[in-house]
Amino acid sequence: MFRFRSPAAAALALAALVLVPNLAQAEDADNDCHRLDMEVRCVVSPSKIVLVGDPFEVTATVRNTGDLALSNVTLALRGHEGVTQVGSEDLSIQIERLEPAEERTLTRRFVSDEPGERRVSASAREERGWAAAGCYCGVLIKGLPAIQLEMIDLDIERKPKGIFEIGEDFIYVLTVENDVGTALTPDLKVVWQLPDCLEFVQGTGDRGATISGSGKAAESSSFVLRPNQKQNFELTVKVVSVPPRNLTQTRASILTSQGGLELATETESTTLKARAN
Repeated sequence: MFRFRSPAAAALALAALVLVPNLAQAEDADNDCHRLDMEVRCVVSPSKIVLVGDPFEVTATVRNTGDLALSNVTLALRGHEGVTQVGSEDLSIQIERLEPAEERTLTRRFVSDEPGERRVSASAREERGWAAAGCYCGVLIKGLPAIQLEMIDLDIERKPKGIFEIGEDFIYVLTVENDVGTALTPDLKVVWQLPDCLEFVQGTGDRGATISGSGKAAESSSFVLRPNQKQNFELTVKVVSVPPRNLTQTRASILTSQGGLELATETESTTLKARAN
């Protein structure tokens, strides 16, 4: 037991016992530091292997991993060399407030017309620069199977003729082949561009394919080719005028159905003449 010689000494001792714990609490309060932090991750969909010309989606996610709310966070995606955006939407969004443990996402579509490893980066930054993070998605772009085209012109009886008169209908026969390919093609379509002297009449395709068109343009429905598989089309056109040198040219292009990347082209020259009197 403590004994004090005077009431004043006892009071001072009691005050010391009270003040010491309060001082320790104050020091702990000064060392209590809040954490401002975030993390970013990205995912490629539908997979990390994509064919040339096929669009793919990238989703970026930002998460507040700190214990204070973040203000005005910019979440952004960027395609690197060989990767371009599909569409015209902004590649970034502004998040006014991101609470602790809260997540926000941004999804955009991209395409690449070059085979090889490609990257899309994702980043997030708080307006004041107190928290920032970034990462990138890797995607492997595979080359397309070998697309071969052949187009010839035939008369309405499907016989070689080579010279057609004004007012006459004739047929362009187009064969598309996945020649010596080792993989399934992406969804494809054919686009025909007719010269001024010809006009679209109708079109058909085998294996359920169709052709629609008007005036100087025509387009097939979407189709896919297995290795060494062929797709045949017949495009009927009418001669509406004669070019100055009697020779005209029709162009057929193979495009990816999504993204419209041109993979192959074929042209066919045809001689036209005025109707004999």
